[in-house]
Order: sequence, then C-alpha cells, then structure tokens
Amino acid sequence: MITCDVKGSVARVTIRRPGEGNALTSDLVRKLRDTFRELSGAAVVALTGEGADFCLGRDRHEPKSGTPYDAFSVVSDLNAAVAELPGVLISAVRGRARGLGVGLVMRSDLAIASDEATFALDEVAHGIPPMFIMSVIGEHLAPKHALDAVLTGREIDAATALRMGLVSRLVPAASLESTVDSLVTELAARDPAVLSACKRYFQALGSVPVQARPAFALVEQTKFTTPKH
Repeated sequence: MITCDVKGSVARVTIRRPGEGNALTSDLVRKLRDTFRELSGAAVVALTGEGADFCLGRDRHEPKSGTPYDAFSVVSDLNAAVAELPGVLISAVRGRARGLGVGLVMRSDLAIASDEATFALDEVAHGIPPMFIMSVIGEHLAPKHALDAVLTGREIDAATALRMGLVSRLVPAASLESTVDSLVTELAARDPAVLSACKRYFQALGSVPVQARPAFALVEQTKFTTPKH
C-alpha cells in the first residue's frame, strides 16, 4: 500500500510492500499518482520505501490485463503527477532501486541515497525499451553514461550514481533517515513560495535558449518580487 503522513507543510509518502521490494502493481502506481495529486499544499514531500529496498519498479509478476496503452498510461499519469507537484520532492533511497524506482529518483528534485544503495534500469532485459526513463535521463546523465545504463541494465553502485549525477548526496545507511529528516526540516522552514519558484525556474530553464536566459531571469525575478512590494 501507499501511506501518506501530512504534518503542516510536510508530507511523507511511503511505498509499503517490503516483501516484494516495494515493486509497484498497476493499482499501487495509481494510488501513488493520486497521493501526489492530493499534495498541492505541501511545500516538501519525502518519498521512501519500507524495508530494505526503495522500489524494484513495476511488479513483473502482476497478471496482464487491458491493452499495452492501458498499462503504460498509468505510468505516464504518475510521471505527470510528479512533474506537477509544486513542493520539493525528496527521495530517500536505501537498498535497490530498479526500473520505475530509478525513474522516481530521477524525477525527484533531490535524492539522498544510502552508500549501500544500488540502481539499475532492467527494462531492456525484460524486452521493453524504457522510453519514459529515456525521456528524462538525458537531464541527469551524460549521453554515453545514459545509454550504457539503458542498454546494459548494469547495476550502478551508490558512489557511481553520485558521480553520474543520479543522486544529490550519499550518507551512511544508518544516517539516511536522520539526514532526510534534517533536510526536510531545513526546507520546511524556508518560504514555500521561494522553494516553488526555484523549482519551477529550473524546470523552465531547459526550454530557454542560452542567449535568452539573462532576459528570462530578469523577467522571472521581477515577476516574483513585484507582488511583495
């Protein structure tokens, strides 16, 4: 199941299927999507998985039903819900992250990982080109690193993930929870409008030509500041 604990401006979302490595069935993908959609008022959202692993991606043993479009559209909807989340999304990663689990890490604004965490894109080995992942992986990894990860599905250790830009920082496994708690507390003390503005600016910047960015910054900075005076 998916649980969500909201206190003030902070939400803590947990994937709770530890016996299956927090692998996501279609129903759980929908519940996670709906949970994110309901968090429009949260300034900070922390996402983690119960037990030893973050998330092993889609449940490969789930009986197939519906069309391929039906199966993939629920993932597309989840990705859209993550993208539309106004608050800062922090993934706390321990153990294994695979497939869709890696996608959640990539789509998070910040990712704090245990130094024992591992990552792998296993879709190609299962006969599926991971196009959802490929649509964002170039924002995080250099092209040859990205294609290597996609085509081989090789396991990437935490230190390599940090060097590649997949995660924000590493901490000892025993310190993961306390580090994320401290980060959540720190960010929750900031002006949520400023946090949201920084997040949206970074998202928009990728579509702005380099030569136009100074003017874009001037316009956006002015728009943000003017209502305060």
